[in-house]
Amino acid sequence: MLAFIHRDGLDKDQFGDLESLGYPKPLNDGMILVNTFEEPFGDECGEGVWSELSETTCDILKRNIVALASFCGGKRFFACTGLFIEWKGFTTILTSASLLRESGCKDQKIVKNLRIEVLLPNKGRVEGKLQHVSLHYNVALVSVKDFCASQPAVKVEHRWPDSGKVLAAGCCFSSGRPMAARGQKYGRPNVQFDCKYLGYSTCKITKAGIGGPLVDLDGKFVGMNFYDKYVGHTPYLSWREIVPLLEYFETKGYGLDFILGIQVPVVCCI
Repeated sequence: MLAFIHRDGLDKDQFGDLESLGYPKPLNDGMILVNTFEEPFGDECGEGVWSELSETTCDILKRNIVALASFCGGKRFFACTGLFIEWKGFTTILTSASLLRESGCKDQKIVKNLRIEVLLPNKGRVEGKLQHVSLHYNVALVSVKDFCASQPAVKVEHRWPDSGKVLAAGCCFSSGRPMAARGQKYGRPNVQFDCKYLGYSTCKITKAGIGGPLVDLDGKFVGMNFYDKYVGHTPYLSWREIVPLLEYFETKGYGLDFILGIQVPVVCCI
């Protein structure tokens, strides 16, 4: 949830920028927004945990992580992270369906006529096209034209159990700077609204990390991150759920809930 906090000397000229980014105006000129999509987390690329990774792992992340934003007219609707993945010989962007999902209502559905913009690893900005979506799993695939990652895309595949040490990576749409937080994955916490599809990690992220990858220390895909500040942990959708979903997309096209117009609950709240 967005909130205002006090800060002296906020420039009134920034109000218009907030509005174009989809944020409300402050109640007075001594307040700023927190919990926005621009709030960084963890360490920026080249610092902290990045310096402890191999050069190969760093390249895998920084050359395949993208930022996405959806727009309704000239006003931004949502922003999140995505990841170039390889699936059956094709490259696409895996991200959260929150990029397109109507919020603030009990029954979830896709917002019509949204434009998707993708901030690429080379800092280029291109139009994205929705390929597949499942509101039930909160997963979307987005394609871009005429871009070939210099580093091979991340493979989403069956994997053996690992040590549990993981990185949650993300990218802010405004800056394009990759960032990552280290943590440990574990079983579900004891919360009433927990979802059976989700795993959890101790990686601390912000809304900017929604849709971003959870990887092991070798850069291999573990899952896709969501954000829920009320749980106090970072939920993620495991490769165990994503692989069958990708297979379904391949054979059936759009997610079944999208084809039939079924209004379904999302995997987690943000």
